[in-house]
Amino acid sequence: DIDDEVRHMTAMVEDLLLLARSDSGAIALDRLPVDLGDVAADGASALAKPASDRGVTVEVDPQPAVVTGDPARLRQLVMILVDNAIRHSPSGQSVNVAVRTGAQIEVAVHDHGPGFPDDFRDHAFEPFTRADPARNTRTGHSGLGLAIARALVEAHGGRIWLAAGAGGDVRFSIPRKEPA
Repeated sequence: DIDDEVRHMTAMVEDLLLLARSDSGAIALDRLPVDLGDVAADGASALAKPASDRGVTVEVDPQPAVVTGDPARLRQLVMILVDNAIRHSPSGQSVNVAVRTGAQIEVAVHDHGPGFPDDFRDHAFEPFTRADPARNTRTGHSGLGLAIARALVEAHGGRIWLAAGAGGDVRFSIPRKEPA
């Protein structure tokens, strides 16, 4: 129990440090050409075990999408969104991750859970905000995930939003890599 609590507290401190760096504009990124479709598939597949434990499947539909970004931070971003989706999906359902190219590269993470309450939408990306505070307090989640996701997206020059519709649907877009 002590080891679990130390891991949880260490992760929370690291998350808070990342947010503090974000507020000061000091998130260090390795800017490399990277295929966001591959990164999304890798990040989502890393959560196969927790998804399976909850009776949820994760389906990824990536298009090749080259961006200039930090592969580790982009993977972290996808994992935050997929983890949230897994936690809010009913057993027997799926979490869908799609990567699409266009003027920007867009990633959509959709679950078949209850969706986002209207009063949550305006504050979803603020630190310590939770759609269901009672549920997340019991499970040890701090309400930092979407705030960190926003910081990572913005550090890559993009934007993140909650899409309208049934279920939970979080999307982000970042600029595509310009040909050299």
